[in-house]
Amino acid sequence: MPGSWIAPQDRIHHPDYNNELTQFLPRTIILKKPPGAQLGFNIRGGKASQLGIFISKVVPDSDAHRAGLQEGDQVLSVNDVDFQDIEHSRAVEILKTAREILMRVRFFPYNYQRQKERTVH
Repeated sequence: MPGSWIAPQDRIHHPDYNNELTQFLPRTIILKKPPGAQLGFNIRGGKASQLGIFISKVVPDSDAHRAGLQEGDQVLSVNDVDFQDIEHSRAVEILKTAREILMRVRFFPYNYQRQKERTVH
C-alpha cells in the first residue's frame, strides 16, 4: 500500500497506482484546432466493426499527445455527438471540421485489439 495519499489526478503517473483501474475510467480531452492544423491523431473503426471508434495513432509532441490521448483509447463522444455507433466517415468529418474538440474517451485496449484484427481501417 502507498505510504501517503495521492490525489486521484496524479495517480496515473504514480508507480503505486499504475495497475489500478483508474487508467480505464472515462476521461475528457479538450483540443483546440486552428484552421488548417492537423489533428495529431488517427482513428480506426466505426459502425461496421460494431466495436466503436478508436485512437489508432497519436503523433508524438502533438497537442493530442500532450492532452493525454493514447493509442487504444475508445472515443465515446465528440462535442456531445455519440461516437459509440457512428460511421467511420462521419466521425472523420466531425473531427476534421471542428475548431474545438471536447472528447470523452476511455482506454480500452482489449476491444482495440479486436478492432485491429477485424477491420482494415
